[in-house]
Amino acid sequence: MAAAPVTMTVTPLEEKVAVLEDAVEVPRDSQYALKFVGAAISNMVSSAICNPTDIVKVRQQLRRQTPGASGSSFWSVGVEMARKEGVLSLTGGLSASMLRELVYSGIRMGTYEFFKDKLHTASKGALTREGLPLKVAAASIAATIGSALANPADLVKVRMQAHYPDGSPYRNMRHAFASIYRDGATFAASKGASSLSGGLGALYRGVEATTIRGIVLSATQICSYDQIKQSLKRRGIMQEGVPLHLVASTFAGLFCSITSNPVDVVKVRLMNDKKHEFRGAFDCIRQVLAREGPFGFYKGFGMCWARLGTHTILTFLIFERVRYWFGIEAM
Repeated sequence: MAAAPVTMTVTPLEEKVAVLEDAVEVPRDSQYALKFVGAAISNMVSSAICNPTDIVKVRQQLRRQTPGASGSSFWSVGVEMARKEGVLSLTGGLSASMLRELVYSGIRMGTYEFFKDKLHTASKGALTREGLPLKVAAASIAATIGSALANPADLVKVRMQAHYPDGSPYRNMRHAFASIYRDGATFAASKGASSLSGGLGALYRGVEATTIRGIVLSATQICSYDQIKQSLKRRGIMQEGVPLHLVASTFAGLFCSITSNPVDVVKVRLMNDKKHEFRGAFDCIRQVLAREGPFGFYKGFGMCWARLGTHTILTFLIFERVRYWFGIEAM
């Protein structure tokens, strides 16, 4: 009896690779969660490294000398802090900064691609992935949510980093939260208002400026990084990798420093306004302009660029590496 012919099916190599990739691919929903974790980790590490420049920047922005005065240069402020308050004063507000980055940057950077995907789908492709409108819209939504939720931590960070001639009134982050809430509740009660709303209002002081700054910063930082990367790759100038991430993040750091510094000055002034000198963001803008001129909005720019530029580069380099470790494609 003749043996039945044996039939062998050969699967093309490309098909095998595709099947293998599908088998190890991280589910889409899990990717969004991992992107949030990656964004939070990268920003927390970067903020910890850049905290000394951040606190010097805050001290500069709270000073009201004439722009360019020797006492307000970032070297003068930094040296004065180290000499009078000790080197450890440059780590002020670090715990609040970590909490802020977990909420604020985890959301604004970690959900950026989620909103890009949703807006692209909702527009049925009218908002193209290559165009800036989709990127700016996604970054603005993510930044609005992140900034609003993280405002209390941001305010506590600024208060803990401010200069106090008689020593800081806050023992730690938890004490700062409780003190600010209690002061706001007491002030509201003295005016016949609800102590609850007064306490929450104190923690959310400056939320308008915080949100505007978050949108401006994210629209320039995240979108410029995304756009520069995309353009360089599309034109064949650079390929995916650390050199590309470094170039794109360097330009992104410069752009977002220029656009966010004026809003940052207003935000810091409002958050540290314990005497209720300003009626709101627009009143603060008016007073800064009247007292210090247009350059008042760029106080601390050197430190802002040093801090935010370095922070941006470190953040994207770490973020891209964490994504690689998590098995997620590059941004």
